[in-house]
Amino acid sequence: MMLRPVPLSLLLVLLPACGGEHQVRPNVLVISIDMLRADHVSSYGYERTTTPTIDGLADDGVRFARHVSSAPWTLPAHAAMFTSLPDSVHGCVDGTSNALPDGITTLAERYSQAGYGTSGFFAGPYLHPAFGLGQGFDEYRFCVPDLAARLDGQSVDQWAGDPAAHRRSHHGVTNPGVVNAASAWLREHREDPFFMFVHLWDAHFDFVPPAPFDARFGDPSYDGFVDGREFFFDQRIHGGMDDRDLRQLIALYDGEIMWCDVHVKLLLGLLDELQLADDTIVVVTSDHGTEFFDHGSKGHRRTLYGEAINIPLVIRAPGRLPRGMVVDDLTRMVDLGPTLMELSGLAPSNEFVGQSLAPLARGEDVPPRIALSELLADQNRMRSVISGQGKLVWNEVTGDAVWFNLASDPKELKPQRDLTQGLGLELLRALQAEMETIERVAEQHQYPWQPIVLPPALDSAIRASGYGGGDK
Repeated sequence: MMLRPVPLSLLLVLLPACGGEHQVRPNVLVISIDMLRADHVSSYGYERTTTPTIDGLADDGVRFARHVSSAPWTLPAHAAMFTSLPDSVHGCVDGTSNALPDGITTLAERYSQAGYGTSGFFAGPYLHPAFGLGQGFDEYRFCVPDLAARLDGQSVDQWAGDPAAHRRSHHGVTNPGVVNAASAWLREHREDPFFMFVHLWDAHFDFVPPAPFDARFGDPSYDGFVDGREFFFDQRIHGGMDDRDLRQLIALYDGEIMWCDVHVKLLLGLLDELQLADDTIVVVTSDHGTEFFDHGSKGHRRTLYGEAINIPLVIRAPGRLPRGMVVDDLTRMVDLGPTLMELSGLAPSNEFVGQSLAPLARGEDVPPRIALSELLADQNRMRSVISGQGKLVWNEVTGDAVWFNLASDPKELKPQRDLTQGLGLELLRALQAEMETIERVAEQHQYPWQPIVLPPALDSAIRASGYGGGDK
């Protein structure tokens, strides 16, 4: 599939120079909690204490209060996280035809070239190396509990494509397997600088957290049908469902978030045990959120509303970033890579569209960013831009464009359509500038289109579970 961004006019922005030097090269640990909405993280204002560990990490580091994903689903969002490129540039957008091209240098490759040991541990099917996301990792492992032992003697590539692996990863409990594998690798490689990626999948539906997290936030007297299973397929879970049932569903989601937070605590505890905490940059973020009928739908990979693309970002970098800082400026998924490279003392890249967040975290005056998000799967061609307190959503297929004033309408419930003046016109110009940036970067680097070759079993499993051409 060839992506053809609309040719409009140029604006954005290449990476600023690298920051200060440090005698010790820091380690880097990036933790991505799949499907974690920012507004369900307690340090982001949520009424429930779902994330005490992440909150403590924010107290010791920097919390970015308005962080926006590049896409409302796993594959393109992680591709943007790994490349610091918009979805229309990296091209890994639909999960059926195009993988991340070999010609794009990933964050793991950059750290590997700098002499770091690199590893990635995951349980979600769209992190499979068939999609190109394993580039640059010395070890990149699909961690599904008990499955590796049951398929003893097979390579990771073989068992990663098994339908049973997908079913287990989608419905089962996977955090312990991921964290145990990551911990074992870290114990073995702790003497060398490392770049480690850990993907916690259990907050993604289905919502069946282990005890006591299954009952942590729910109504003890609840006796309805909601048990957290088959969220996407159960037709009883719909926008008109009883409020009590919806509250139970969300309580189970929150329980999964707290279950993930516990595993973040385990990883941080291991850094302490190995006396690595002071020399390790730790990132906790997400790839996307999800909808609980906020705008009538459930799941994600459908819209670009805030519940699908507003995600947390917390960075602790001892001696490199201040403690207890909250950045209220708009920040973006594509900014993470340049930030980590600057904090690590690595040279910047002219391939990045993202910009380092370190100056913002240090309280420096920085020109405001425009956050672009895209949905280019399942016959969708939708883009949104957030600039200041305004947000524009453009559906290229239908030609529909609406905008929201986020200051007065933070939940995006009052769409506006006048693009001829005021904030509407400003947002239209911001979209035009972002589209021209896409065009310029794509033409400058000429990344080759690369077809996906999925293991047949993985392809069948994805489609059978509702992922191909559906929700993600």
